[in-house]
Amino acid sequence: MEGAVTPEDPGVAPEASSRQRLLIEARAEFANRGFDGARLQDIAERAGLRHPTLLYYFSSKEGLYAAVIETAVADWAGEIHGAIENKLDGFDQVARLIEMAFSFFEHHEDFVRIVRREAIEGGGRLADAIAEFLRPFLERAVAFLERETAAGRLRPHDPLEVMQLCYGTVLTYFSDARFRRELTAEDPLSPEAVARHRDALIALLRRALDPRPTG
Repeated sequence: MEGAVTPEDPGVAPEASSRQRLLIEARAEFANRGFDGARLQDIAERAGLRHPTLLYYFSSKEGLYAAVIETAVADWAGEIHGAIENKLDGFDQVARLIEMAFSFFEHHEDFVRIVRREAIEGGGRLADAIAEFLRPFLERAVAFLERETAAGRLRPHDPLEVMQLCYGTVLTYFSDARFRRELTAEDPLSPEAVARHRDALIALLRRALDPRPTG
């Protein structure tokens, strides 16, 4: 029927679905302009689609924003599952999770900026999604740290504070990359710089948490 909203527009390359392309462009738009400044028309055009097609998949800006957050957090959950399924013990598991976190944020720079915008602007749109998807991970991580400490495979520490320190350190490294580039005159997002910072954090935590002798 003429004028009906359809999920696909003619002439669009089939290599990625319309919904996937919209999510990719929306993540960049929300990261660069924030929720209030993002325009659905611009997102649709950059995805090679029409505005009505966007509304076919996402009925509102709020719905699109929620889908962007949920998709990124689901990716994060998948990375976590991959990092813990090897069932390492003690600090070896801690180090593996930190490596995973660096890898995730390195490849989700837009999501890092969205998180920082939400934290600063206090829009409240992200809090529920983060809590819903990440609280089980936090609780599981704290339980793991407590269990490994009780077993003598980690030194005594405050597991909740350790988790917050790791989260803040890793996220800030990527969210402040542009400022750090001006400060240090190097690209902090180069593979070499990311690996150096990751290894430095792991080394510091190893000295604090790993009871095994080094060297």
